[in-house]
Formats: sequence, structure tokens, C-alpha cells
Amino acid sequence: MTMMAKVLIQELDVHAYHGWHAYEGEFGQAFSVDIELDVDIEMAAQTDHLQHAVDYGKVVAETRKLFVERRYKLVEAATAALADDLLRFFPAAQAVFVRVRKLKPPIPERLTAVGVELRVERNESHDRKA
Repeated sequence: MTMMAKVLIQELDVHAYHGWHAYEGEFGQAFSVDIELDVDIEMAAQTDHLQHAVDYGKVVAETRKLFVERRYKLVEAATAALADDLLRFFPAAQAVFVRVRKLKPPIPERLTAVGVELRVERNESHDRKA
């Protein structure tokens, strides 16, 4: 039996250096990241032990590290790389959903955010490091 569930990380605020304009790469800006990992929680539910679960703290730490340590010109590229990396780092995840929002984009109109949503299943992941 499987018990598929979503591990949720919502509105993780990070300061990163993604952007097309030179000043975005120099000064960085605020992003908000949402993560959903599709995992089988049957063993974790039965044992009530962290070793059988996806550790939320590790998901947050890896997301922050993966999203900030590299720089991309496009949010699309940063989002795709993050999704692939999370699938690599968390082998229990069968799929990952990533939403990245740039909170103060260099657009002269009034808006809350711009961004990209991406869902990647394990068999669809593109290994950009190979």
C-alpha cells in the first residue's frame, strides 16, 4: 500500500541574484519560493519517526542553498534547475512542484509579483549537470 502526500514549503523568502539586468545580478532581490514534493508517507505515518519522512528543515536548507548559490538570467532557468536539484537531493520524492515569484520585478506597472510554476516528475527530470 502507498499513501501519497505532498510535503509543503510555502512562501520561503530568499534573497538571490537572478535577473536579466546587470543590477539584478549585482544587488540581488527578493524572491518567494513554494515547494511541493510528492512522497509516500506510509512508513512515516506508521512509525512516527523522522528517519522515515522527508525532513522539512532539510528541504528548506537545500532550497535556499540551491536557489542562491547559482545565478541565472531567467527565473525559468532558476526554477527548472531548482526542481531538478530537489528531485536529485530527495530520492523519496516522485515529483516536485516549484513556484518562484520575483517580488519586486523591474517592471514599471503596479503588481505584486511575477514568476514561474513548474511541476516535474522523476521520469521527466532533465539532468543539466550530466
